[in-house]
Amino acid sequence: MPMRVTLVFKMSAAQQADLDALLASQQDRGSPDYQRWLTPEQYGSRFGLSQGDINKVTGWLESEGLQVDSIPASQNAVVARGSAQQVAAALHTEIHQYVVNGKAQFANSSSPSVPAALAEVIAGIRGLHNFALKPRLVRKISPKFTSGVTGNHFVTPPDFATVYQLSSLYQQGFNGSGQKIVVLGQSDVALSDVRAFRTNSGLAANDPTPIDPNNSTLVGLMASGTDPGMLSSDIDEANLDVEWSGAIAPNATIIFVVGDPVSAGGVFDSMYYAITHSPILAPVISVSYGECEAGAVADGSYSGFYLPLLQQANAEGITVLAPSGDSGAADCDSGNASVNGLAVDMPGSLPTVTSVGGTEFQEGTDPGHIYWRSLPGVDVTSSAIMYIPEGAWNDTNVQINGSSIGLTGGGGGASSVIAKPAWQAGTGVPNDAARDVPDVSFSASPLQDPYLICSEYVDPTSNQLTPWCTTNGFRNANTNPNLTGELDTVGGTSVGPPAMAGIVALISQATSHSTGWGNINPILYPLAARTPTAFHDVTIGNNEVPFSSACGTTSNIGFGAGTGYDLATGLGSINALTLVTNWTSVSPASTGLASTSANFSLAFSPTSLTVKRGSCLTGSVQVTRLNGFVGTPTFTCTASANIGGNLTACTVTQGVGTSLEPPRDYRVIGWWGTASVFLAAIAFILATSRRRETGPAEWRTWPRLVPGFAVVTLLAMATGCGGSSSNDSSSVNPVVSYTLSVSVPSNAPVGTGSITVVAAIGTLKQTAEMTVTTQ
Repeated sequence: MPMRVTLVFKMSAAQQADLDALLASQQDRGSPDYQRWLTPEQYGSRFGLSQGDINKVTGWLESEGLQVDSIPASQNAVVARGSAQQVAAALHTEIHQYVVNGKAQFANSSSPSVPAALAEVIAGIRGLHNFALKPRLVRKISPKFTSGVTGNHFVTPPDFATVYQLSSLYQQGFNGSGQKIVVLGQSDVALSDVRAFRTNSGLAANDPTPIDPNNSTLVGLMASGTDPGMLSSDIDEANLDVEWSGAIAPNATIIFVVGDPVSAGGVFDSMYYAITHSPILAPVISVSYGECEAGAVADGSYSGFYLPLLQQANAEGITVLAPSGDSGAADCDSGNASVNGLAVDMPGSLPTVTSVGGTEFQEGTDPGHIYWRSLPGVDVTSSAIMYIPEGAWNDTNVQINGSSIGLTGGGGGASSVIAKPAWQAGTGVPNDAARDVPDVSFSASPLQDPYLICSEYVDPTSNQLTPWCTTNGFRNANTNPNLTGELDTVGGTSVGPPAMAGIVALISQATSHSTGWGNINPILYPLAARTPTAFHDVTIGNNEVPFSSACGTTSNIGFGAGTGYDLATGLGSINALTLVTNWTSVSPASTGLASTSANFSLAFSPTSLTVKRGSCLTGSVQVTRLNGFVGTPTFTCTASANIGGNLTACTVTQGVGTSLEPPRDYRVIGWWGTASVFLAAIAFILATSRRRETGPAEWRTWPRLVPGFAVVTLLAMATGCGGSSSNDSSSVNPVVSYTLSVSVPSNAPVGTGSITVVAAIGTLKQTAEMTVTTQ
């Protein structure tokens, strides 16, 4: 089996310090480096690996029988090709084929290793598995414009322009002319779909680039050297991103970069290509894919891929937009309740990326206003009349045809690994020492006012992908009685990145700015403080989801919308006219770290706990807030060696006081004391797969390097903790009590040991220990 692997190089401490200083000076109007963006070649000469070290790496690869494919101009990686056998031998691992949820996958079954002499310069290795990132898109197929059939409302480009105040910009001639946007994907797109979408939306022809003239298919720039073709798993996301980025900036050049998720890294490859390519393809990148932050940390993609690559993007003047996730405040979970607790989505949680969350239109809150125009029996393409009030998007556990759609809502919360940047300040921003997301939001509900696209569907007769709509309208013209007249609609935080990418293109055109803005977060936050009308403040709703503890108790975790910034909708949605008009009125804020004077302490009450085998008991973990701390920690647990294989579940959830009475119902979970690395990996994949459709079932999984799977799975099954508190950031109570739940199997041996709980938020961490005796 042919394989293509990428070895990502590590910067020295001196190089990292130099890069941090450069990123700060590039945002400082008083600095000679202000917006003096680097080319990939300049980045390589300053922050890349030395030629001598590159020669050592390439020499070793070639000595192992691998062929060096390419080295980017930024000199921070090397791509090599070879057979699976050669790759496995070179990296001292094994590559196996597996079947996960009925789908063939390949992955390494153990951690890779490199020669000791090279270990200090290699940060990570990509391409050892094909568990690709998954789109943050929720699709709705329902027979239920303003529809002339049902009167329901669906968002088209003219509607979006009306609601978010883009129409006045278009009237002034600001339409994206001369601007470029890169869209990342992992499926080809039929050009006929894009043309039908633009025609039906009233947009002038403007084909994306590049186009394969032989089959009129938008195949994109082949990031991984292979063409994935049109994939049913990703075709909707690809069409959404290409069509809607071009809809918001209708005259901009849309450059589609495609990675193959079957034989290679999919969107990982697309992102790498778009940032390392010389010259850069465009100063704006839209990516609507993501993964749970904890998984990205565990599998090494956070430190070995996202962190250095997206800093490089900012240094080159590239603005990156990403989604906040579609599982509410519990990004690592699926199903109808969270078991892992609070979590955010990556790459959106990185400070170098602008995270775009979700809102939901609230037409019914003000009966005195009519927000949509309608004509009986006629589909009205441009039907929105004015800005429509918004609340936080949360469709969690809504029933569709008798089935729950599960955790479905806008992602948001505090990063568990990234410290708060200095620019993230203002009314409502938690004093939690952590990077908070999202930054901004747009309407995202797939159930109320979803977005229209023109995409493909699997024809039930031919089992082939078939165009959904034509240039004669958005409705399906197929003769199949189950589909005729249907609309292809989507929602989710996938919509936000391409929309915001289009707005950034309009900003550049309106300000005659041609060199890119880099990280726009240092502008968004001071602009919100100076000109709050540039944002629609969302003050109602929440992104709370149910949380089930190890002892079977259920509570809600998440965050409510509020005045100013909040962890459900960020700064709110965009008033594009005011935002663009006032964009240059503020100086970018510092890219350094915010003050870390806020802190907290952690203690158990009681400090010891006796647990009967086969039962579940609870204790209390108390967080004391210091110096104005208002954050919500996430919790992890470890058990001492003598009981490490016995405690099958312990979680920390919001609670009050201490209860040592066993609950009426308790959960007994078996312990996989002899689980292999691969079995642990598959367990975690299945545990984090998501049902994202509101119609036919569709299960989605996140990529994890196999060794990372094992660590996370064992912690989750043996001593894993889910975080949390509901709306904790709005409370001023200096002491908050959380409940520790401990469960042991009936066959556990009698013994005494300890549980250590670590509470973390951003860079702040506190530890407490409890003695546990099983009897």
